[in-house]
Amino acid sequence: MRVLLVTGCYPPDQCGIGDYTEKLANSLSLIQDVKVGVLTALVHDRNNKSASSVELIDVVNQWTFYQLPKIILTIRRWKPDIVHIQYPSQGFIHPGSISFLSLVCRISGMRVVQTWHEPHGQSGKNYVKNFFYFSVLKLGAMGLIFVRPNYTSLLPASYREMIRRIPQATIPNTSPLPISKLSKRHRLLLKKEYLGTYQRLVVFFGFVYPSKGIELLFDIATSSSDLLVIAGTLKDTSYIQQLINIAQSKNWRCNQVHFTGFLAAHDAANLLSIADAVVLPFLDGGGEWNTSIHSALAQGTLVITTSLTPHGDEPKRNFYTAALMDIVDMRDALDRLAGRRIPPISPEIQWAEISSAHLAFYHQLYTHL
Repeated sequence: MRVLLVTGCYPPDQCGIGDYTEKLANSLSLIQDVKVGVLTALVHDRNNKSASSVELIDVVNQWTFYQLPKIILTIRRWKPDIVHIQYPSQGFIHPGSISFLSLVCRISGMRVVQTWHEPHGQSGKNYVKNFFYFSVLKLGAMGLIFVRPNYTSLLPASYREMIRRIPQATIPNTSPLPISKLSKRHRLLLKKEYLGTYQRLVVFFGFVYPSKGIELLFDIATSSSDLLVIAGTLKDTSYIQQLINIAQSKNWRCNQVHFTGFLAAHDAANLLSIADAVVLPFLDGGGEWNTSIHSALAQGTLVITTSLTPHGDEPKRNFYTAALMDIVDMRDALDRLAGRRIPPISPEIQWAEISSAHLAFYHQLYTHL
């Protein structure tokens, strides 16, 4: 089977969907009789670190609408059995070619699968535009994959009805990062390098957006003993300055809060492996779809986060969930559990299961449609 994955970004871009696509492509390529290609932008400038059997296809510099004929021609020449397009939440409303690609591919006689990573916008001033793009994606989809459970329950009833007859599958996510290979000695040295004179290393990992609740860290952690490392892509400088101002107002010193910006995969894995705790106080709650959670848990590091259905302490996973905005509970969990570790768990087994589930879904579409 020939599977062409399509994504708006791909490593070394600073993009979670790109990381996911790379891991999925590499894992699928290990399955016998499966040929995998990845179509994305600006491939010709990349240092290809994917599995050698994954073919990266250079076709466009930008996803403009006018590039659509060129993209379709390239796809037809590759002759895929399945075209699988990845859509992030911010990609659902896009005037460029990627929003219309699935529909044009289907009109051209191709079998098209879409993965929806986050729920669509539902209301507000963009309601008409949201509905239009949702309709376009729906018409182009012969199969839908969701990474978060109960995805359809997050959609309005009219949207659920529109996709009711489309074959669907929920296939969980996992960590896109490798397991840190630091020795115990080098782990201690790296942690000492970060900590300096402080006692605990508390890390936030992921995209730095207001919805992540990062400002709550300054009340959850302790300014007299903790060093805070906020590791992730920084896209909004005004929000960064806002965080700095909040930290200073709560008696955090300048050298106590580090913003690393984007980290390469191995550097991110090393940082997560030395943390006393990874604290993710998401305002909307985290879950099985969140790669920041998976990435930290895979290193065996304590993760404290929020959930719509909190379960408190889960020591076998080294995982603690609190209710949304429950600063007191998260602070107490950090004080009681910081530094607790379990053996790391390689995500490669999970990726093998994920790729096998994808292949089964592809075969379902290929044989029944």
